[in-house]
Amino acid sequence: MQIRMAWLGCCLGAIASGTVIAKPMHAVASPTVIVDAHGLGAQGVRDVTDAEGVLWHAEFGSELLLGVQDASLPSWLARDDVRAGPARLAFDEIVVRDHVCTVHSPETPLAVVGGYQILRRPPALVRATKGAAVVGEPLPEDGVVARLAANSALANQAKGANPTTTRIVAKVDAARWFEDVSGLAAINRNSFSDELPHARDWLLQRFADAGLQTGTHSYTLNSSSCGTSLADRALDNPWGFKRGGRLADEWIVIGGHYDSRNAVRCDGVSNVQPGANDNASGCAGVLELARVFRNVPTERSLLFICFSGEEQGLVGSLRYVQDLIAEGRMAQIKHMVNLDMIGHAVSDNLDARVETNNAQQALLAVYATAAATYSPELNLITSAATQAYSDHWYFLSQGVPAVFTWENGAGIYPQYHQVGDVPAAMLRAEAVAGGILKMDTAVLVDQAIASDLLSDNFEGAAH
Repeated sequence: MQIRMAWLGCCLGAIASGTVIAKPMHAVASPTVIVDAHGLGAQGVRDVTDAEGVLWHAEFGSELLLGVQDASLPSWLARDDVRAGPARLAFDEIVVRDHVCTVHSPETPLAVVGGYQILRRPPALVRATKGAAVVGEPLPEDGVVARLAANSALANQAKGANPTTTRIVAKVDAARWFEDVSGLAAINRNSFSDELPHARDWLLQRFADAGLQTGTHSYTLNSSSCGTSLADRALDNPWGFKRGGRLADEWIVIGGHYDSRNAVRCDGVSNVQPGANDNASGCAGVLELARVFRNVPTERSLLFICFSGEEQGLVGSLRYVQDLIAEGRMAQIKHMVNLDMIGHAVSDNLDARVETNNAQQALLAVYATAAATYSPELNLITSAATQAYSDHWYFLSQGVPAVFTWENGAGIYPQYHQVGDVPAAMLRAEAVAGGILKMDTAVLVDQAIASDLLSDNFEGAAH
């Protein structure tokens, strides 16, 4: 099966499930305001979006973007929970991308709303290029790109905690996770760096220390994607494998990339590239989950893998998925969770995202329940509008129930792809990462341990 390379269409994804149908007010260019969505609740969101003077609205998780009448603008801006948006903008001309996509299109966004960047395109172009090789996607017809779980039908989803799950979740050690972040950040991990093999070996040793069978998935990274004269590189995706019991041939993949970069995507030597948040944080999360499940009998097998070549276009995960297809093993993968940038929160709200596509959106309720029950400190944002900016993408493209768990977008992190991406730059790191890892652990318990062994498994999880 032909698989589209990520850098040819980065950040195209599942935002819109069909053609955007113009509505009368969607074509109206108007002043805009950005509203803090924390604490509103579902009714509060409706009250805001239905308020007099609102012409159109879009929802971006932690913030709402409203198009408002000129006469109502002063009253909106007088509110403490409101800031000014782009001066004049129509719903139909908005294109949404994550900050990740600036590597493919340096165009300055009009604004960042809820961690997402918005750009302007002529409405006809937005609709005509839906799904083509453009950076970003038009707004979905209902305007919902992402939604705080607390502001949706997923609110109040906490269940009675399962004793088995509680015991396993308690094994998550955020301080130990941060030590691993610091260890990886001490190694320059660009895919073209001679130090990357040291990081690979470092990871393999820690997988072995967690009692896992270890190995590597190898491939060649073509340097032509960088537009440089660099030689092609032989790279590895190191993995640790925990064999399951009666469902051992069914696998759950827990992944996150371990390569890093600075402002130069293919800089193998010139500058340091610690990549603490992007993505020592996610790869260290993979290690932490491996330790959590070390002495936990599971029915399904668990594959813990750290991908290389992500910063050059998701190449490591693409090559891995291609090989699974070639070997006829894709159907073995029953779930995939990707961790990328899990270590930074701009406030004590501890916003975190779970993303998937429309086909797998039932998983959002599973993760919302897990977060509400086992990591209620998180303000979880759910989205069925994921795009091709991390290693879950090619699993989703093959129909695998996959999710991307991370902080509230790359746009919130000032040191993204900078030499300053060091552990000390990650704010509230242990709090937000600990919450994400506890949520992921709770779902993995339900996915990996047969439901008849748990007294209160999560509703909606596939077995």
